Amino acid sequence: MFVGRTEELSALEGAYASQKNELVVLYGRRRIGKSCLISEFLKDKPDSFLFEAVEGAQTREQIAHFTETLKKQIRDPLLLDVKFSSWENVFSYITERVVKSPSRKGKIVLFMDELPWMAAGRGRLVSLLKYYWDNHWKDQGVMLVLCGSVASFMVKRVLKSKALYGRITLEILLRGLNPDEVALLFQGKRSQEEVLKYQLIFGGVPKYLEEIDLNRSFNQNMNRLCFSRTSPMCREMDRIFYSQFKESRIYMKIVELLNGRICTMEEISSTLSIASGGGLKLYLTNLEDAEMIRSFVPFGRSNTSKLRKYTLMDEFALFFFKYMQPCLLMLTETSSPRMFETMVNDGFESWLGFSFERFCVKRAGYLAKRMGFADVVLAAAPYFERGDLAFQIDLLYKRSDKVITLCEIKHRNAPITTKIIPEMERKCSLFRMPRGFSLETALISLYGPDTALRDAGYFNHFLVLDDVLGV
Repeated sequence: MFVGRTEELSALEGAYASQKNELVVLYGRRRIGKSCLISEFLKDKPDSFLFEAVEGAQTREQIAHFTETLKKQIRDPLLLDVKFSSWENVFSYITERVVKSPSRKGKIVLFMDELPWMAAGRGRLVSLLKYYWDNHWKDQGVMLVLCGSVASFMVKRVLKSKALYGRITLEILLRGLNPDEVALLFQGKRSQEEVLKYQLIFGGVPKYLEEIDLNRSFNQNMNRLCFSRTSPMCREMDRIFYSQFKESRIYMKIVELLNGRICTMEEISSTLSIASGGGLKLYLTNLEDAEMIRSFVPFGRSNTSKLRKYTLMDEFALFFFKYMQPCLLMLTETSSPRMFETMVNDGFESWLGFSFERFCVKRAGYLAKRMGFADVVLAAAPYFERGDLAFQIDLLYKRSDKVITLCEIKHRNAPITTKIIPEMERKCSLFRMPRGFSLETALISLYGPDTALRDAGYFNHFLVLDDVLGV
């Protein structure tokens, strides 16, 4: 079931409809739905060709697989017995028999999925694509879409490569689905509370969410997906790093360090003995692009501040480290159908509370839209000061209409009472208001305020579970 991606589809349609040739780069983390997005976009495009690489294959195998895929998409007797010996031969054929074909009906779309695999990890293929783009394709009504998950390759070898400099006309970093889009996947078959719990564990990653059986309970699905010998999610963390990042061990060390902590780049560098220059910065940028981590600067500081701190924000990674990693060995030795209940025990509700806070911070822009001021947000982040080991305020918005909106996030299975007011007053006193700004407060919770708190008129904004899920 395809949901959401309206902005991305609109951008792709705009590129397709334009009178110029388009070189599009689409990238994002593993399982985020890149191929699915392109398949949806190409549904009504007559002259479109899709090529998907093979993981771990060398150049000769990639070319052979590419050729077989081409044979299935174009009827040409010349292809029946041909064996291309190089990418030059492949692209020359595409130029003569596809791009210059007299039977084509409009703009041709060439989609190359998992480009890093296709290139076998080397940059020569990118240079070759640049040559054919410049000399054979760019003036022939071609829309070339290069897609990949391996962050370091797509950033260094494609987006920032000298070969493609100034040629890329559209760049799409695909992120997770919004909460209201995720809710559509459940088709009204599960409760809002259950839908939220799934998002607190699996985030907005479509492939993870598609594994959920809508005819089973939350506990049944968790046991099946994460806590049995054959669970598809047990090795997902390894797959994320070893298939997405070239230097996977370094990336994994950074993620493990940031699990439950906030650290500056210097602290990460010192702890892991990684030089704090361009190398570490690139690792952190790639992890942010993959939505594994997030960085924040203290309130009132510039984006270049050395006080910027990083923390782990990927929902599944946080759940994995907390509950799954400790029992991976046990799962190979037990056939218990209720291991999830055994592992999460009484502390799960508290974990859900912290997870809900991170969930809201990660979707600050989405929640601002729900509260009606997304178009005036200048910055949105938790509040902390130099030396803080944790965030002191869940979420703070700075707005261009001279308003600071301070948010309190509560994951409680009951309406919030007036007891929250002294807590909010304490948090309001933690920072100095910029001159000329007004202060507003917002409460984001499952079931909103009770009657007394609402009548007190303390909060300017309320968001409840139905608002978060777009009901």
